[in-house]
Amino acid sequence: MGPVLAMGLGLGLQLGVLGGALCGPHSLHYFNVVVSEPSPRVPEFVKVGYLDGTLISRYDSETGRTVPRADWMAANLDQQYWDIQTQISQNSHWVARVDLETVRSRAHTWQYMFGCDLLEDNSTRGYYQSAYDGRDFITFNMDTMTFTAADAAAQITKRQWEKDKTVAERWKNYLENTCIESLKEFVSYGQAVLERKERPTVRVSGKEGDGFLTLHCRAYGFYPRPISVSWLKDGEVRDHETERGGTVPNSDGTYYTWVSIEANPGEKDKYQCRVEHASLPEPQLYAWETESNLVAIVAGVAVAMAVTFLVVVAICRFIMWKLKSGKASGPVRQRGTDGGSDSSATGTVWGWTGRPQVSLLPHGTHSNPGLWEGGTETPQAEGWGEGGGPG
Repeated sequence: MGPVLAMGLGLGLQLGVLGGALCGPHSLHYFNVVVSEPSPRVPEFVKVGYLDGTLISRYDSETGRTVPRADWMAANLDQQYWDIQTQISQNSHWVARVDLETVRSRAHTWQYMFGCDLLEDNSTRGYYQSAYDGRDFITFNMDTMTFTAADAAAQITKRQWEKDKTVAERWKNYLENTCIESLKEFVSYGQAVLERKERPTVRVSGKEGDGFLTLHCRAYGFYPRPISVSWLKDGEVRDHETERGGTVPNSDGTYYTWVSIEANPGEKDKYQCRVEHASLPEPQLYAWETESNLVAIVAGVAVAMAVTFLVVVAICRFIMWKLKSGKASGPVRQRGTDGGSDSSATGTVWGWTGRPQVSLLPHGTHSNPGLWEGGTETPQAEGWGEGGGPG
């Protein structure tokens, strides 16, 4: 056992102490990609780690370093951890490069993914699967301790791995123990972010053509990822008639999905989109607001705004009239205390000092209208740390 492998296992088996009490569902996945013909913008090797769909780490052969991609991972794991992960990723890069050496006649891509899930009932599962040039190659069944080959070429690898019993044993140990322990610790670091709930925004639309009506129901901005979106007709689920899009991530860490169904235009009022999500206290139903309904709503809002505008204009005119009528009422006289001649002014009462003493505006108002009240984003000999795996 090499030093990198020993360090990876040693650290990995210590993980999970803080997160032992956490319940699922949670997942920890690592994705590795190697290409035979890299370019300036396409590194030869890339490895990324995801916890519950959130990017937590990244390594690529251009930078040569494993770095945290979540603030709470950087804050809780010291530089020694990331140095060890860098060594594991560099070893993974070497192994993946060797796997491609025999097929250098043209550009090729080797991908593999491994990880584990902690389910709601606290049970676990693990998996390893690989692909060659975008096609399934070989997968590992942890329950049967066997490998499944997707084609004739993969049969050679399958026979080699199953002949060497330690390959399956190493994968099983990693997926059942090290991976789950790592998952629990990482979740404890980012629990506030990972276990938040964000309500989906739902939009229903329709488009008629060729005698059919296609209804679309889109849900976006929700977290966590699991969601159920379905079409109902007269209150009954119509899954067999529904076309579904995948649940994909947004740049802000939330998710998006959609479903559509074809309907008879005359039966559009019978359809509803039902959405179930952890952020909702109960399933929500959404119907298509047709264009005529939308026009009526917009018209109603426009009328209300117009009425409000007219009321405001009328009030302003009334106030201006009151101000003008006050000035037009003529001078107000007050006899001086010395018994001399009267002094006069328009809009104010002048005392014997010749300075304005009392405003003619109604009590509680100001001459400035602005002051009025109310204005105002191949398992081999490499290290098996928590992010390395035996592959």
